[in-house]
Amino acid sequence: MKRMLTISAALLLVACSQGDADQAQGGDDFADRVGSGAPMPKGTNAPPESTQARTSAVPAGADPMALEKLGNIAQVDLGKRDGGCTFSKDSVELLMTGAPDDAAVPGRGVVRIGGDLINMTAEEGGLDAIYAGPTMVADGVTVKVVPAKGLDSMRTADLYVAADGQQRKIAGGQWACG
Repeated sequence: MKRMLTISAALLLVACSQGDADQAQGGDDFADRVGSGAPMPKGTNAPPESTQARTSAVPAGADPMALEKLGNIAQVDLGKRDGGCTFSKDSVELLMTGAPDDAAVPGRGVVRIGGDLINMTAEEGGLDAIYAGPTMVADGVTVKVVPAKGLDSMRTADLYVAADGQQRKIAGGQWACG
């Protein structure tokens, strides 16, 4: 019985591994078989104005309390940095920060308000201030991160947005640093 199972397994393995060498196909051939054969569209690039933080002020008419998903931030420049952190709520990134490991140099960050990416500057300098939870400012809005105590690279955190004498709390987010 044992011998019969061994032989059956071997035959099954051989049968499954046999294939016509002329029919061996790579990824492109597979795409031709399942699709039209036309190359995949490359997609559209986001307009540069939506991927660069060009201002440090809330856009006219925008609600500074309504932070939006950062989205494409490929061309955002936070300057020299040795690390940084991102605040997200329900897997939606709302604030990205970075700083050099130099307490004399304030960290930088970016948020999206009214569809525009807004540059922000930390009130305190250095990477330790970013990790501890910075207060970031731009013309018309202040954002403060209050992470849970500890040194973990990912902690729960609350984010406070203040503008025009009002304050909004976004509770139970994540402060991920690296």
